[in-house]
Amino acid sequence: MKSLRTFALAIFAACTFSACLQEEKVINLNTDGSGTIEETMVMNKEIIAQMKQMAEGFGALAQGKGKAGAAAAPFQVMDEAKLRDAAAGMGEGVTFVSAKPVSTATGEGFSAVYAFTDINKLKVDQNPGENLGGANNPAVKLGGKAKKEPVSFEFTKGAPATLTVKLPQPKERDLSKERAQVPEQGQDMAMMMMQQMFKDMKVALAIEVAGRIVQTNAEYKDASRVTLLELDFNKVLANPEKFKALSQAQPKTIAEAKTLMKGVDGIKAETQPSVTIKFQ
Repeated sequence: MKSLRTFALAIFAACTFSACLQEEKVINLNTDGSGTIEETMVMNKEIIAQMKQMAEGFGALAQGKGKAGAAAAPFQVMDEAKLRDAAAGMGEGVTFVSAKPVSTATGEGFSAVYAFTDINKLKVDQNPGENLGGANNPAVKLGGKAKKEPVSFEFTKGAPATLTVKLPQPKERDLSKERAQVPEQGQDMAMMMMQQMFKDMKVALAIEVAGRIVQTNAEYKDASRVTLLELDFNKVLANPEKFKALSQAQPKTIAEAKTLMKGVDGIKAETQPSVTIKFQ
């Protein structure tokens, strides 16, 4: 799975497992450097049904081969044991607080809360799907293992307190070589497929500080919140012509991709290598 920021900057890349998800991570930061992480994830009900069927198929196949322990637990969107285990991978001092199921008209998922004592020791993976319950299920493993690309932090107490967010940077490359060329006669069909794949996909990563932001170089600031990434494909799809132009674009560099996406409703992607937030 590609970096979310790389994916945002190369929106025309192939659909990945993350396109089936809605995921939001909000880091709530106090003036003493402690805080919480609120993670909400929702998976499309149709995809969940497919995953359950695949899991049952793998179990039946394993049982047929006489493998011990073949009758594995069914696929679950929310696996509290896995969510608890995930805290250790977020850095020293991170603890699991709670989790509850989430259900919408089109999907099912969970909302989990983690607490941290020192944001300097926190590492939040910007890729989606890492905490998807049931990810140890063979059906999910078909998607391959996601590359971890953690966002790191440097915090200094004071009045104002200062937070520096360090974002993984994509390597500059010729993006036009990484996607298949679609013949002109097949472009309408390809557009329909992309619209179906990306429908309802939403991914967000934000920082909410206690108090007010007094200074920041962030591109997207609203009151006490800084948005590092937001992809809302329903908004993007609301402008078919713009979406078509983006999907058919052939930029050769990340810089060209940034220009293409500037001002597109539904896409916010912090392009700087680091963001500084002063708040009190």
